[in-house]
Amino acid sequence: MSVYVYQCTKCGIVTKKDTTPTSMGCSDAPFHKWNKLGEAGTTDYVCKDCGLQVQTKATPTSMGCRGANFHHWTKL
Repeated sequence: MSVYVYQCTKCGIVTKKDTTPTSMGCSDAPFHKWNKLGEAGTTDYVCKDCGLQVQTKATPTSMGCRGANFHHWTKL
């Protein structure tokens, strides 16, 4: 089973799970709103707008940036 990187678009927390994380416990809203960024991997990417850094197998999705309309990823 694959593990994916998820980011809550409300509070910004990031987690790795094989299933969508629970929506309970968001610090900025009643519920987390999870965005699946991509399959977890070893390649580092950083978003130039919000500063989020993740490790995925391929370029993460651009949806869900807290600093702009879309993530703008740079491979490190």
